[in-house]
Amino acid sequence: MSRRTRAAALGELTREVRGWQVDQEMFDAVAAELAGLNRTDWRCLDILGTRGSMTAGELAKAAHLTTGAVTGVLDHLEAAGLVRRVRDTVDRRRLIIETTDAMERGAAPVYGPLIEDSNRVHGVFDTGELELITDFIRRERGLLTKHTDRLHAMLATRDAATEDGS
Repeated sequence: MSRRTRAAALGELTREVRGWQVDQEMFDAVAAELAGLNRTDWRCLDILGTRGSMTAGELAKAAHLTTGAVTGVLDHLEAAGLVRRVRDTVDRRRLIIETTDAMERGAAPVYGPLIEDSNRVHGVFDTGELELITDFIRRERGLLTKHTDRLHAMLATRDAATEDGS
């Protein structure tokens, strides 16, 4: 039985999660550079890769970008052959953004070895533990989404005050 206090354990967990976030950002920066993409383009591609196909407006909302900025991102990604715009089969006026096979092929040498190593390292966890870890990550993502929205609201308030001359 551990002799650490709950506060000490939570403190260590917080440091590890923050360190993991920094390490992920560093990895993503190198992966984006390797792909010849800027960080915004890469983040949008990552959103499409993890959340699936969506409209440009949905991508703009997910990435906290303007629709004009997302149009530029999609132009870059489409020119690189990583995404395509396809007509919605239900509403022909809507365009759906989806990743291409070229994106999958380009991701394989970047993420394949990481996934293989992850599977090996995570082999020490049983199914129940993996479910617990997944639940933890899902909860952390929910918190990050909530507080990212809060910070965006703070930015909007600050920007509105600046425009009013306050």
